[in-house]
Amino acid sequence: MSHAQAAPVAGIAPPVALEHETGNVARLTIAQALAGANSTVVYATGPIVGHSLAPSPAMATLPISIFVVGMAACTLPAGAIARRHGRRAAFLAGTGCGVLVGLLGALAVLLGSFWTYCLATFFGGAYAAVVLSFRFAAADCVPAARRPRALSLVMAGGVFAGVIGPQLVTYTMNLWAPYLFAATFLAQAGVAVLCALVLLGIRLPMPTATEMAGGRPLLAIARQPRFITAVICGVVSYLLMNFLMTAAPLGRGGFST
Repeated sequence: MSHAQAAPVAGIAPPVALEHETGNVARLTIAQALAGANSTVVYATGPIVGHSLAPSPAMATLPISIFVVGMAACTLPAGAIARRHGRRAAFLAGTGCGVLVGLLGALAVLLGSFWTYCLATFFGGAYAAVVLSFRFAAADCVPAARRPRALSLVMAGGVFAGVIGPQLVTYTMNLWAPYLFAATFLAQAGVAVLCALVLLGIRLPMPTATEMAGGRPLLAIARQPRFITAVICGVVSYLLMNFLMTAAPLGRGGFST
């Protein structure tokens, strides 16, 4: 019996057609490169914009902290959307947040509004929470034997994100003088739109009733020593990263415009 003729087993999602596997992984890799640049733009511009807009120098790095809070707060809602409506719906919701990051960030610079910028970085965190699930979608759309390669390709897109983000900032930061980074945020919104267009072509199986009803309770997962260790490592690493990339350079006057 051919793949096209095979009947799906009750309670198990039908496999993604072979012709879609390569396209899905390619699209997820490109989307990872485009969407991953969102975090790079926020981290590159956040301390400078925060310092210029904050009512007090002590609040200069608050937008970056709110970015991390947004990522943590939106991880479970993004998973709930994917569980109920499919991963593509969650991806498109995330890219919608990515567009809001750019539009609100540009508006904050034009108006000189610190709190509008903080709202923008919260949506940036929501976007980043969705981007973190791209690799899991890659694992879902290929057979087990090809999952390591699919995961590697999608995660390699993150390397390109580390190039796209800084270049986006470098070539657009002064385009809308005297509003530093206003054009950067608009360009970032455009990149989010492009990412959404790429993700529209994703073909992934919808969750089955069994998958939606299954799974362990969150509290049962949170009590595991491995989970607690992972959370502690995540907290410490993000603290160090934020300190080295934002607070320390600001403290020694390392940023200049």
